[in-house]
Parts: sequence; C-alpha cells; structure tokens
Amino acid sequence: MSQTNIERFDEVAAKVLTALYEKFPQPLGLDPNVLGMLEEQPKQDSLGHMIYSEEWHELDLFIHWTAKWLAEEGYLSNRSGMMSSSFTLSAMGIKSLKHVDQPEIGSETLGEKIKHASTEGSRAVTSKLMDQFLSIGATVLTKTIGLD
Repeated sequence: MSQTNIERFDEVAAKVLTALYEKFPQPLGLDPNVLGMLEEQPKQDSLGHMIYSEEWHELDLFIHWTAKWLAEEGYLSNRSGMMSSSFTLSAMGIKSLKHVDQPEIGSETLGEKIKHASTEGSRAVTSKLMDQFLSIGATVLTKTIGLD
C-alpha cells in the first residue's frame, strides 16, 4: 500500500525531528543517509560528481521540503550555506519535543516517543505523535505572542 503525502510527511518529519533532537544544538545537513532512511553509497562519474539513484533524489527533495516547512512554521532554524542548508531545532521545536504529557506516569518526552515510534515503523503512532507535536508548538506560539 502506498503512502499519502501526509503519511510520508509524518514519517519524514519524525526522522528529521529525531535526528535534530539527538544532535541539539548542533546544526545538521539532512539527507536520506543522515536520517537513516536509505543507506545508499553514491557512485562517481568521470568528473567526480556524486551520482545517486532516482529514489534517493526524490526522498532527498521530500526531506528538504519537509524541513523547509517545519522551519517556516517556526519549529526549526534554517542555517543556509553557500552549497546547502543545515537545520537545528528552534526554541519552539525543542520546547515542544521536551514536553512530557503526563509527568505523574513517566518522564518520557515527546521527542523520545517520536524517536521510538519512527524507529519501530509504527505509522499510526508516528502520525498521532506528529499531530501532538504540531499542536504543542501551536500552543507555545500562541502563548508567546499573548493569545492564550
């Protein structure tokens, strides 16, 4: 069964957030290999250019647009460079991932839950957790600008 764009977004966004959460505050360049979604070693052409498969390029583009959207919505900070971009979590992103839903029954953060769900490949759980992440971020944003 093929994924919808929203399902694919949830999967890719979870991988992006997990990678950035684990490396915070270090900025990361994001690609399918960095996120552990593909383990493809490029080939080199006669001019030394790296050649990846079409699947790798398509996933790399989807990762780029996912990270760009998360940055535009305030969850990530984009550290644009001359050749490529790297990203880190914004204050809103790290605050959302550090959220503990029910402290009285455990201290696992939302970031840890997203990591477990995306590692185990549970699409339904990953999707629910991404909804929760985006909702918490919206709440943080409205409180920050005084709309609570």
